[in-house]
Amino acid sequence: MRNHVSFLLLILLSFTAFSVKGQIIQGEIIGGFNFSKVEGDRINNGMFKFNKPGVQVGVGAAIPLGKNFSTTFEILFNQKGAYKNYGQPDSARPMYLTRLNYAEIPVLIQYTDKGKYTFGIGASYSRLVGVKWVVNGRTLSNNINDGYYARDNIDWIANFRFRIYQQLKMDIRYAYSLTSIWSGTEDQLLETIGGVKQNMNQNNSMITFRVVWVFNEEKSISNLQKSKNAN
Repeated sequence: MRNHVSFLLLILLSFTAFSVKGQIIQGEIIGGFNFSKVEGDRINNGMFKFNKPGVQVGVGAAIPLGKNFSTTFEILFNQKGAYKNYGQPDSARPMYLTRLNYAEIPVLIQYTDKGKYTFGIGASYSRLVGVKWVVNGRTLSNNINDGYYARDNIDWIANFRFRIYQQLKMDIRYAYSLTSIWSGTEDQLLETIGGVKQNMNQNNSMITFRVVWVFNEEKSISNLQKSKNAN
């Protein structure tokens, strides 16, 4: 875990150094809330509701690619999982909690329309850093070394951003796992008394509402334009 944190910090410091030198990269401070579920766990599977709340915090850097396009890199702490607080113990619908904490690096290509609305699509790599799996009040896992959940995960991301006021912006983001988050064996899958069994292929599904404070935006756009005129 220490090696992964050091690697993420090194990336962030590299972005910061480049930003100071070139004054082109835009910095971001990010904070928000997730609402998630796990497709394939047979608890919230197929339901529209995203019952598991969580937090998402981190930093980002946006590199303008032209007048309207940019590439965005982020370093996030991200909480995902599934939750159901109703049901009868040992029934076909048990009380259930899966809390999955990730260190995550999303990369997106974004298009900004008239400086107001931004649409983005991309992917992220996430590393599992914490887990808690509880069924009917019984803890089945609270350690990433238990082997139930995959250490590494890849998601695809769709993002919509709009300006709230000056440098403050709002993101609405949807993310879905491209790889299964379950890494345990088939006989370790949960099976309820009603005979409903989880799927070996389980995927995080998540909606996020974030506020983003952007640094260096006007300077970045101005310098990009000067660079184009000089060429």
